[in-house]
Amino acid sequence: MTGEGEEGCQLVRRFPPLFYLDAVSSTNSFLKNWSRKENLSSGTGLYAGTQTGGRGRRGNRWCHVPGNLALSIWVEEQVSPLPPWTLRLAWTLLSYLRSRHIPCQLKYPNDIYLSSNALKLAGILVEKTSRGAVLGVGLNRFLPEGLAAAACEDLPDHHILALSVTELFYAHFLEEKNSPPEIARVLNELNEQLLWKGDWVAWREEGEGNAGLGKVIDLDLSGRLRVLEPSGHHRLLPETIRSVERVEPSGKMS
Repeated sequence: MTGEGEEGCQLVRRFPPLFYLDAVSSTNSFLKNWSRKENLSSGTGLYAGTQTGGRGRRGNRWCHVPGNLALSIWVEEQVSPLPPWTLRLAWTLLSYLRSRHIPCQLKYPNDIYLSSNALKLAGILVEKTSRGAVLGVGLNRFLPEGLAAAACEDLPDHHILALSVTELFYAHFLEEKNSPPEIARVLNELNEQLLWKGDWVAWREEGEGNAGLGKVIDLDLSGRLRVLEPSGHHRLLPETIRSVERVEPSGKMS
């Protein structure tokens, strides 16, 4: 990888590599295209001051306010890890926010909610390529106008956020192979911060008519959400689940 990075990128830190762009359509798209042209080091991060075409899951748009965090991290992989990259990055965000005394929870599979108002503070988008994956995160310091979302102006600026999050992620998941106890600790901490644990939720999978109801139990060892269906059977929801939403007990199946 070149010392200065792709055209327009400013090198912020050499290891793990972190680059900055004043403006970009999508940090995920930029980093994904860059990875096709050059052998990037696993853990290379890219963040932007302004992102005009941020994306969420299922083709949704992520609205970015300048000063909020728009960050992507490249990871080279042969086999997808367990728990998946989405949950590893979620754990990183939750750990960092907890260190700043900001209580948050994981809304399976890829969102971070602020505990004080149960609104979305951050979202994660993982996009696979033939050689690896790009892990994108958007985190709100300031509230996008007209959206029912959370924001936290007590967080440091996006430069410090990008430095801190990428360093924490690299140290725990890329610097050396995690031992089973480390992975178990990650899952235990994610379960402690799992949104709607013990509550009834409705979910929708890919495809028409693939929906269901159940009570949230926990994340299993693979990182999939385990729910208890009204029939009494356990069900594991995949990471590719379309949506999971809380419902009142009266709305559950009889």
